[in-house]
Amino acid sequence: MARIDTLLDEIQTDDLRDALRAEVRELRKRVPFGLVFERHLPEFAVVPGDPIATGSFVTHRRDNGRRLRVVELDGDQAQVVENGSAEPETIAFEDLVAVRGLNEQIFPGLSSIERVERAPAKPSHAVIKGENFHALQLLDYIYNGQVDCIYIDPPYNTGATNWTYNNRFVDDNDSWRHSKWLSFMEKRLKIAKRLLKPDGVLIVTVDEHEVHHLGVLLEQVLPEAIRQLVTIVNNPKGVTEARFSRAEEYAYCCFLGTARVAGIGDDLLTPLAEEETDGGRPRWKGLLRSGSDASREDRKDMFYPVLIDVDRSAVLGAGDPLPLEEAPVFDEEIDGCTAVWPVRRDGSLGRWAVGHTTLRTLIDRGYVALGSRDDKRRTWGLTYLSQRHRDQIDSGVLKVVASNADQNVVDVRYIDPAVRRVKRVWHRSSHDSGAYGSDLLGAFLGARRAFAFPKSLYATRDALASVTADRPDALILDFFAGSGTTLHATALLNAQDGGNRRCVLVTNNELDGETTKKLHKQGLARGDEEFEAAGVFEAVTRPRCKAALTGVRPDGEPVKGKYLDGRPYAEGFAENVEFFELEYLDRDGAELGWCLDRQFPLYWLQASAVGPLHGSPEERYSVEAHSPYAVFNKHGAMRDLRAAIAEHGDIRHVFCIEDSPEAFIELGELLGAPGRELHQVPLDYMNFFRRYRAG
Repeated sequence: MARIDTLLDEIQTDDLRDALRAEVRELRKRVPFGLVFERHLPEFAVVPGDPIATGSFVTHRRDNGRRLRVVELDGDQAQVVENGSAEPETIAFEDLVAVRGLNEQIFPGLSSIERVERAPAKPSHAVIKGENFHALQLLDYIYNGQVDCIYIDPPYNTGATNWTYNNRFVDDNDSWRHSKWLSFMEKRLKIAKRLLKPDGVLIVTVDEHEVHHLGVLLEQVLPEAIRQLVTIVNNPKGVTEARFSRAEEYAYCCFLGTARVAGIGDDLLTPLAEEETDGGRPRWKGLLRSGSDASREDRKDMFYPVLIDVDRSAVLGAGDPLPLEEAPVFDEEIDGCTAVWPVRRDGSLGRWAVGHTTLRTLIDRGYVALGSRDDKRRTWGLTYLSQRHRDQIDSGVLKVVASNADQNVVDVRYIDPAVRRVKRVWHRSSHDSGAYGSDLLGAFLGARRAFAFPKSLYATRDALASVTADRPDALILDFFAGSGTTLHATALLNAQDGGNRRCVLVTNNELDGETTKKLHKQGLARGDEEFEAAGVFEAVTRPRCKAALTGVRPDGEPVKGKYLDGRPYAEGFAENVEFFELEYLDRDGAELGWCLDRQFPLYWLQASAVGPLHGSPEERYSVEAHSPYAVFNKHGAMRDLRAAIAEHGDIRHVFCIEDSPEAFIELGELLGAPGRELHQVPLDYMNFFRRYRAG
């Protein structure tokens, strides 16, 4: 419908235009049940590195959002047309940048930018710079049905200029902004679904601006999934608004097949057991009120006798409150029981911490215990399970393990942390996105406010742990990588439990609206080195991931501070990461094997990203230490390759750069082995992307 509105505006005849608009208004009244939104014009991605020639699609480098086609190049000028218009316009060649339509067929590749290696034998994380829709297509080729967890933090569509649709910032003046966001998300979620394992989990964080729309969209895209909505307190101070103060965001969790939540030693809601004793028992609270507001006169209805059986050391009941004008009779019996009155340390009359009706309920449940007698005060020590501990019993953190009928008291202990079930409301100080998001990111980059609203490292870690604690070799994907928190959290989780999880991150190199305007005023635009250096990948994602692993800031200084478990930031992690840039290969060049240098990284990722990235069109074959794959490139090298594999001992993938079916069959006969996969490339690559459909 958005496209129809645009076309209606172009009709020159007033009567026809008005009549068609009236009919469109009637059509809009017939709304089907379910989530309804527009698919809009096809998206396109800005590709500053792509060459521009006649026939290329381009846009203006200063982000005006128009998709143009070059019809003629004349020196430093270009003739371009928009939407099939017959009237070309002239634009300076230097003001144009290439674009790729998301509906176009592509042949993607990767070029390595940089590698950080701190554990040669471990699998490597990968961070890809590029349009995430196209990167998802590439990952669909590599990881179809293999991803354990997808964790994404997409743009929240708050109305601020923090995301673009077709190179234009979407703000709250855009009447189609919710529809554009849904269209934007739907395309990506459909591919993401194909990447998940049959028992994979998708986690999508969101706030109130799109939470309900997203819920219905997820129901449509993943109807077979079990969906749960988690509320995360990420700003305990709250955001001042006209009505309720917002302190939370949300995470939709979609569980496929038999996927379950694992115990992580914390239910993320119940107050933590700081008072736990060595025996696993909580400290019971004194029934006698202490501190301020603790005298008899302060709460007259809380001065009453507690009835005990001295011989059994049992608390049996509670009498009614004694009127203020009456004095208690110490050591008297009431209904055959010894009466205990609240007396303070200085001998004055005090009060109990709970009312007599509440205490009766607690006594019935065995939640009140008798202590020793204090002869000086002529009273007895009494303790009870506080409201906090009673809540912990109800939530399963504390468990009644025994009951002493004689003393009328229960024995409660903290259960094994590993079996505490994670709740759907998370309230932990470590999830504060200020202290453990913005401030923590600033420590690693050596700059404050380097990125708007980064996730708390620990909230992300807990989200990942809750679905991968029992998957130590999990493959995790985040295609809205932002500041790189997901990789940082994965490395932290691995360090804490000895896992070998690896993650793939994807992010573009966009800038926020304010920075874009500032650089435009300086005469800088897309494709300029200084402009690109300010983008999120170059300025935040890449340096943060490097600093997290090495413990060294971009300025060369050690990162100051410690993780909550006491581990110094400067220690870094024994992890590896490879940084890539997404490239668009020429179809003919890819088919003829001229682009193998940008296809080899795909095979490395497919083979678990362990060891060095290797393979070259000039080599007869390639085998490397610590690497589980081999590359075969020359027909006459089969037997040499077999000898190299035998010496290596653990090759699980062989990539055959050979189009000949006969040669591939012969290679299989020679190198085939249980647990070893043979791949005929680039033939399977070309076949995949020739017929690829993203929807």
